[in-house]
Amino acid sequence: MKNFFVIVNEDANDGQGKKNWQLVKQKLTERQVSYTYQLTNNNAKDLAYSFVKKTATSELTKTVILVVGGDGTLNETLNGIKAAKLDYDVPLAFIPSGNNNGFAQGIGISFDPLTALEQVLTTDKASYFDIGFFEETTHNQTGYFLNDFGIGIDAYIVSLNAHAPHHKYLQKFHLGIFSYIWNVFEAYVNQEAFNVTVRIGSKYEFYKHAFLVNVANHPYFKKNIALSPVANAGDHKLDLIIADNMNFFKFLLLSILIYFRKQLKLPSVHHYKEKDIHLIINSLEFGQIDGQEQGNKYYDIFFKASKYPFWFTALTPTDSQEKSA
Repeated sequence: MKNFFVIVNEDANDGQGKKNWQLVKQKLTERQVSYTYQLTNNNAKDLAYSFVKKTATSELTKTVILVVGGDGTLNETLNGIKAAKLDYDVPLAFIPSGNNNGFAQGIGISFDPLTALEQVLTTDKASYFDIGFFEETTHNQTGYFLNDFGIGIDAYIVSLNAHAPHHKYLQKFHLGIFSYIWNVFEAYVNQEAFNVTVRIGSKYEFYKHAFLVNVANHPYFKKNIALSPVANAGDHKLDLIIADNMNFFKFLLLSILIYFRKQLKLPSVHHYKEKDIHLIINSLEFGQIDGQEQGNKYYDIFFKASKYPFWFTALTPTDSQEKSA
């Protein structure tokens, strides 16, 4: 049995992280699992970095870092580990406790905390899944993502969700879908089209009226919303979606087709599946990484598919549907 270092975001999803942690903590104690934990206060990256830096490699090889929180907490933890630049990647485990839970949906982790924990505790070997790496040269920024890196209207929606008071209020009463729909149309009204240059190998493509640019590691923008329906965290490639020339009718049609995962049939939606992608955007646009807003930026950005070890046994598609119902 591995030792576990647990990073807990009790504030995730308006306190769902705390509820899940109480259940998980009790079960770990009952099963006599060796663990230590720390609560994050928006500092999961620092906690992960400090832990792997101060722990000897001989101990790290016996350790799994377990995250109880949302996709943002998992992203910060991953980036903290990678920032330490060690020769050994400590396996990650996850108890999804956020609003979106897109990563769990994408790779087969139950939304039920005790079922997810059982997936972790019954594992005896790490499984490698794809993650995305990016290098943004304009701002000298590098990092990793688990779900997606979005520029344009999806990032605008993330920003509205983060700051709109009515969104947080409705979320508490499980009515967040109404706020989400409102924010989608507010973003459409205010999002201006922008130019995008795409380079794949030595080939360039130019789009003059883009609304959405999204590089995805798996299908789900958030739970059950498949923005990149054919993305796969096991194919060692990233999926780029560009929605171009979006008048209101096309945008409404796109929104409907996303629900049925048929958006790639639209002529105004352009899809690439590659291991390496280079994007240039010379206007200030909203950005988001794994559902965390990044503000307005210019972009000269390189993406590359990478991989990372995760410690859990994936649910079958049938099991996953049953547990998420």
